[in-house]
Amino acid sequence: MVIVNRATGAQLSETMITIVSANELAPDQSSLWIKAQQAVQTKNYKYAVSILKTLVKRVPGFLEGRKLLRACAVKAAPEGGRKSSIFGGMRITTTRKDPEATLSSVEDDLENDPYSIGSNEALFAAANELNLPAIAAFALETICQGQPKPKKHLHLLANHYIKNEQFAEAAEAYRRILEFDRADPIAVRGEKDCAARASMKQGNWEGSGDFRSKMKDKDATSNLESQDKMGLTRAELEAKLGTLSAEYANNNADLRVVKEIASVYEQMEDYANAYSFYAYAFQLSGNSDVALNDHAVEMHQKAMAAEITYYEQLVAADPANEEAKAQLAERKKVVAEAVVADAKARVEANPADAQLQFKYGEALFENGQYTEAIPALQRSRNNPNIRIKAMLMLGKCYSAKKMLDMAIRQLEEANGELVAMDETKKEILYNIGLLYEQAGNKEKSLENFKAIYEVDYGYHNGEVAQKVESAYS
Repeated sequence: MVIVNRATGAQLSETMITIVSANELAPDQSSLWIKAQQAVQTKNYKYAVSILKTLVKRVPGFLEGRKLLRACAVKAAPEGGRKSSIFGGMRITTTRKDPEATLSSVEDDLENDPYSIGSNEALFAAANELNLPAIAAFALETICQGQPKPKKHLHLLANHYIKNEQFAEAAEAYRRILEFDRADPIAVRGEKDCAARASMKQGNWEGSGDFRSKMKDKDATSNLESQDKMGLTRAELEAKLGTLSAEYANNNADLRVVKEIASVYEQMEDYANAYSFYAYAFQLSGNSDVALNDHAVEMHQKAMAAEITYYEQLVAADPANEEAKAQLAERKKVVAEAVVADAKARVEANPADAQLQFKYGEALFENGQYTEAIPALQRSRNNPNIRIKAMLMLGKCYSAKKMLDMAIRQLEEANGELVAMDETKKEILYNIGLLYEQAGNKEKSLENFKAIYEVDYGYHNGEVAQKVESAYS
């Protein structure tokens, strides 16, 4: 009988390789395992390698033995096994033709160079061919262990875990990227996405019996789909989520279902899960549905804002809570950096979009990166739809850099283009007043504050009224 890997079409042998634990080893194999462990205890790592290599070749699915073999090879090899500059580029190409043979033969190369990128990539490919995701993950983990900043392979590892629905592990892989590249947009978004999906999976609503049984009622599903998405009660939303969850468990690549789940979470104001599913829907669309991406970004920002609000409430309730204060400061920093990274990624994908340039400049300004914000805001100023907002933000950037004359000139130009005394014009006048105040020109400062005072006495909680009236006292 010939068995075919459905994912790749490769022919496998009749005897399938499976993961084997130490308790499942045959007596002769168990004897080798005990000898290897004794060799490790006496720090005779080379002897342990020779025993374990024999054992792993006999039992390719013995992952525990393979892990100990690799650890011993690192101990026994010169320079702690780090020879990737010599062997790292080597790539074994026999995996498609005979993945089982590769699973064993690759250990000969890894004995001398346990962190070899090429050999571990070959092990990764062979294990995937044989539907052994745990061994495949171990191969990538080994590469990552041997490199100082293994960004490429951590991304590959995260994708591998996502493919196998190991979302907590995928989130951890993304977190490891963020340790040395906090601005990586894929890692920033992926960490949040996978953490949310891990929480969802831990809640055990994916594929549970209750949800699966609901799929039998086709009419009920149709009725739920025909309901207006807005205005449902919490109980109705939870019921709808239950039915959609059953569909998701049967086919987690159904774009319609994923979008529906995202929408339900949004209505429930569970923004973390809403973000997770909108982001996943965007991936399922082939990264082509811009509206889904925009929705994912919006949910991501709302989820982060909710997290900050939580810590703000903790600090407000207990001002002496230093831990909460530290967490609040850290979350604000991480959120600001995440917003900047996301805005940057979107601008790089579409640099001609003035709206995206403005969002990027705004994000940089909020993160205190005033110099970096100026070019993006200047580019967005050319779009008539956002020109005034861009000029206002530019004025604030110049002000933050203590370039008062340039800030005043920018804001006065913006003010001159506005006729109606709306909220935007009031904000511009208010900032001009503050700038003249800083520059020591009280007459000009008061002139701008008076213009606001005449139409809105309570502007800025009465601050403007107090400034105007105090000038007459």
